[in-house]
Amino acid sequence: MTAEEACEYLGISLDDDKLDISKIEENYTARLSECGDDPEKTAKLEEACNVLIEVYDELYGGTKGSKEEKPHDSLVIKLVLVMAGVFLLSFAGGMYFLYKVHTESKPSVSEVVSSAEYERLRRELEVIRQKQEETPPPQVVVSTPPADYTALVERVMPSMVFIQTDAGRFGSGFFVSSNGDILTNYHVIDGAGYIGVTTRDGQSVSALVKDYDAQRDMALLKVNTSYAVPFLTISDALPKQGEAVIAIGNPKGLSGSVSSGIVAAIREMDNNLWVQFTAPISPGSSGGALLNLKGEVVGMPTLQYREGQNLNFGVPSTVLAQFLRYAVNKPARALPQPQKPSVASRPQPKPAPSIADIPGVKFVRRDDRYDMYLLTQSIEYDRATQSALFITLWIPTEKSKREMRKDPHFRPAPAGEDLGNCLLVYNVNFQYNTYLHLRTVNFFTDGSVARDYIKPSDEIKWRKAPKGSRIESLMKEVKKQLRIR
Repeated sequence: MTAEEACEYLGISLDDDKLDISKIEENYTARLSECGDDPEKTAKLEEACNVLIEVYDELYGGTKGSKEEKPHDSLVIKLVLVMAGVFLLSFAGGMYFLYKVHTESKPSVSEVVSSAEYERLRRELEVIRQKQEETPPPQVVVSTPPADYTALVERVMPSMVFIQTDAGRFGSGFFVSSNGDILTNYHVIDGAGYIGVTTRDGQSVSALVKDYDAQRDMALLKVNTSYAVPFLTISDALPKQGEAVIAIGNPKGLSGSVSSGIVAAIREMDNNLWVQFTAPISPGSSGGALLNLKGEVVGMPTLQYREGQNLNFGVPSTVLAQFLRYAVNKPARALPQPQKPSVASRPQPKPAPSIADIPGVKFVRRDDRYDMYLLTQSIEYDRATQSALFITLWIPTEKSKREMRKDPHFRPAPAGEDLGNCLLVYNVNFQYNTYLHLRTVNFFTDGSVARDYIKPSDEIKWRKAPKGSRIESLMKEVKKQLRIR
């Protein structure tokens, strides 16, 4: 608002040389009484009064904070007193209103404000309420500590077994009854002449076969024990997707290894039902146990897709339970031996297939003491250090067997049994052409362990592979398998 507009609103003329402060006060008081309860007129009147007071201050001096009294000081004081009185009256009225509200009956909102104002407030509250309903409450993230499977593993581990055959294969299995029934995968024992089982307490026994299902890769074995063995219970239901599980087996021959994951899915492939899970497995885990957190078997690890990550599959518990129901009561029998060809019908029979014809077994060399084979599926290679870990199969000749019989660490041979194959574990470094001989396991021909020798730590030293030696031949074959020059 300009000074001219303010003078016009208060009815004051600027034609005079001097602006009269008393005229401003007089006109302001008169017009204030005319405004009544109209807040818009009152605000405009106060604005006009303030404009003219500022003009008066600029024309005739009197800065803020000055101790000398100016001609318009009395007007300012009066205005302040008038406004203070109005404020006090308004405050007292408001307090009285609040007192009446809390001590007497509470009036409705429509009685306090106008109907238009009430409707506006109601609409705003409705908008706020809708926004609160649309906005989800903040999510509280609770961090879950890693699961501890110590007690579970300690309880179920005595039921696990290590399985090896004369075909150079090894795998896993678990007891399903107290009298020595063992479940495993059929492919673990396929093509074997004998089956050896090593329990968690170190006992080695030979196993017979009760029944098998090659299509669904299941086999039920039987071992004779002098005591009731601990066994696992198979769940009657399929596991749920997302359920936590642990896998126990002998990956790469590392007995009693444990890994954890979840059930990824239940799938039907090749007319068979499979449980897909994320707990890591490796060759040798086949036939082991996939357990829920109750310790129940919900699957048996069987295969993996190496093209992906943790794409692992097992025979589900419902299929295992169905197979076990009709197989457990069958009599145990030895594995079928190959029939001798009839001379009349086959005057020139073909020789029996060599062990080298078995997938995953590669012939390396033969000398006067051993036939040596490499288990190609057992090779683990670290490209950064140029180191490889692998398992070899050695079939001794009679010359070597005579020398081994003199070893006092060999267990007494079972009746009618002779020394059989040997498994040797090596670690090699191709950068320096050195090797470590870590372990040797000797078997009898029935599959039981004759000697299990692990080198003491103080004897483990890297050695150079002599030229033309057996270990050099093995190292060359491992390089060939890994395509290393």
